[in-house]
Amino acid sequence: MAPPTDPAASAPPRTPRWAKVFAISGAVIAVMLILVLTGVFGKGHGPGRHMGGHSRSTASIGEPADAAEADRTIEVRALDTLAFEPATLSVSSGETITFVVTNAGEAVHDFTLGDAAMQQEHAQMMSHIPAGMSHDTSNSITLNPGETKRLAWRFGDAGLLEYACHEAGHYQAGMRGRVTIS
Repeated sequence: MAPPTDPAASAPPRTPRWAKVFAISGAVIAVMLILVLTGVFGKGHGPGRHMGGHSRSTASIGEPADAAEADRTIEVRALDTLAFEPATLSVSSGETITFVVTNAGEAVHDFTLGDAAMQQEHAQMMSHIPAGMSHDTSNSITLNPGETKRLAWRFGDAGLLEYACHEAGHYQAGMRGRVTIS
């Protein structure tokens, strides 16, 4: 007959209460950090917040469009000299354009369409985003080196818009183009 075993000796060691509290607190902090970074609270950077998070209505600048409805296609190249080719464009109010944007450089670039105030606001938001975390939205596409993407847009009221790159330091260095809407 086997000797009787002590139940306390065969039970796994208990996790100290302080360790459980620490683990739960860490999980709560991690969830809160994720919520803040994804923009669940306030006007942060996150899904659906690029256009909707701006302080003014976007109706006057236009809206995303279906590429199949485009009146014409305009090719744009993003360059490592922190410039776009072409640097200026002219479109008509109500015209639908499909931009075919190619990153001709070795660095990641993006193409973001908006007025000057929206570009400044977007630049401020992007300055808080870690490298490699940018993503495409209704008015913005991110391009890896050698990549080509399309963005279709129906232009609104007459005025001026910009297309710009908001990768770290690019906008501040002047990587932007001008769209005149007549």
